[in-house]
Amino acid sequence: MFVFGTADDVFAMAVRVEENGKTFYSGAAEMTKDPTAKALFNDLSTMEAGHIEAFRSLRGGLPESDISNIVWDPEGLAESYLQATADTHIFTVEAAKTRLAKVSTPTEVFDMAIQFEKDSVAFFIGLKELLPDAKGKVEIDKLIKAEMEHIKMLSVAAKNFNETGIAGIA
Repeated sequence: MFVFGTADDVFAMAVRVEENGKTFYSGAAEMTKDPTAKALFNDLSTMEAGHIEAFRSLRGGLPESDISNIVWDPEGLAESYLQATADTHIFTVEAAKTRLAKVSTPTEVFDMAIQFEKDSVAFFIGLKELLPDAKGKVEIDKLIKAEMEHIKMLSVAAKNFNETGIAGIA
């Protein structure tokens, strides 16, 4: 395979990943009894909404020629990578809802959220490599760092849960 699609396709995928995160965290906040965990999940949902806008703004700031250009993928690596990512839980809103419906403890929610963020970081690193524009890569780096901060926040919350316990899932 020599082409993957367009940069516009890439940005559409990034927005979908962030929409999935927003849905996941909103759902986790609704399920969680503990006020501290609920606040964290609500904050993360709001942050994901900000990332959606950041990707849309980044896409809007690129020249149309960059957006509509075909992304070349001579070895088929991007297509294979993004297809594998599409098959994981980060890619669809429905998958996030389905997985949330199966959890019964806060630890499971934290573990799922941390995995979601790790998968998002990996996805965005791969996505960044497909962009021809240096400015776009810098902006995606900022979003990657934000996702890494989410991992840190969730890890601290999970550790605090393990040490002190929280009320749990509704």
